[in-house]
Amino acid sequence: MALPQGYRAPSVGRALAILELVAESTQGLGISELSRRLDISKGTVSGLCSQLESGGALTRDPASKRYGLGPLISNLAGRGFIHAQLKELASPEMTRLRDELGESIFLGVLGRGEVTVVEARQPSGVIGISAGPGTRLPVTAGAVGKVFMAGMPPAAVERIIAQGITQHTPHTVNDPARLLAQLSKVRTQGYAMETDEYLLGVWGVAVPLGAHGGLPAALWSIGFASALKPGRLEQIAAALKDARLRIDHALLAQN
Repeated sequence: MALPQGYRAPSVGRALAILELVAESTQGLGISELSRRLDISKGTVSGLCSQLESGGALTRDPASKRYGLGPLISNLAGRGFIHAQLKELASPEMTRLRDELGESIFLGVLGRGEVTVVEARQPSGVIGISAGPGTRLPVTAGAVGKVFMAGMPPAAVERIIAQGITQHTPHTVNDPARLLAQLSKVRTQGYAMETDEYLLGVWGVAVPLGAHGGLPAALWSIGFASALKPGRLEQIAAALKDARLRIDHALLAQN
């Protein structure tokens, strides 16, 4: 059933209000004080605080019984800062790559089993492949998927294989032995390449950027296979690897 327009979940709003009040307090807040300020029952406040505490968003002092912000909040804040920093430092390199190669360039992170585009550059005056920030891709999506899977622990890759690799196209590599061999090669050479494996008529080249803020990141380029010339993918891979080194050096210089 569709929710009415403008619908708000009361419990979510109350939980956010609790976090905001606790964040503004210098000594923490107890159940009674939160109940009074929010004008809701102590039982409701207690239940919400217990859930927030179990999730790491709040922490409770055993002596005073007052709540303060938990480790989850600082972790998310730090992760957001690092991602903003990565995006800021990667942006000039993405623009340079787009202009130098004349191809679409993307920056993305892996989280909750899928790839999310956080920044994109499209070549001007050329018909390119568009996927703006917020676009989500499966972890098995061509070259970028292989880069992310190559950086996963073996057990995580085994779980993905056990769930079954989606046959995106007739050329998708879903044989476990062949896929594992390709992931090993990606780790050795530092990049992944593919043609027609995620979308027919489309190639992809990707390089890992490591884990930033707890989420792995990658830089990649995609384009139409009909315009490919011999050695072109290798040229793009080399350019992406050079860009990765410059981004890594810039991150180290700021941290």
